Amino acid sequence: MAIRTAYGLLKDYPEQIVETVKIPAGATFKVGDVISTDGLVSGSNKVYVGKVVEDITADEVLLIIDQKFVELADGRRISGSNLLTDLSFTEGMVITAIRMDKHIKFEISQDALENTGVVAPAAGVYLVGVNDSQQLATIAALLGTETSALVIEAVTTIPTGGQMSLGYGSGVIARVILG
Repeated sequence: MAIRTAYGLLKDYPEQIVETVKIPAGATFKVGDVISTDGLVSGSNKVYVGKVVEDITADEVLLIIDQKFVELADGRRISGSNLLTDLSFTEGMVITAIRMDKHIKFEISQDALENTGVVAPAAGVYLVGVNDSQQLATIAALLGTETSALVIEAVTTIPTGGQMSLGYGSGVIARVILG
């Protein structure tokens, strides 16, 4: 899975949408997963405990990114960088997640999307979180109960990293419309 935002480097993100999240016991998350938080880690004022989204009508949704990459100005990753699809985060690791703030655009690989056989990714299709899932689902119309939602603006090819930055996959460009 791959997920990037139009902001690029972490220093370019608005501070209020960047969160530090600790992976809870027994969980494994990947870049591009949809998560929620279960409050701050005991004794911390800025690290949250991550969790799987339990109630999409109440939980605030965040998307996991990773800042361990060195990326060149033209978007390529240096030789030897992992494929984004190979990254997973396990219990106790601290990762970066982005709150879905209105109008932020994301590049999301199609393997991070659920339900694509029912509603194919296309411009105008919506992406929403799913209860007890770590993926976004494609839906044709919003139900009105979502706390977070994106709209697909384009289906495209996106870089997934890898040796000499030659890895590409199918993806979408999606903009947050509810967040």
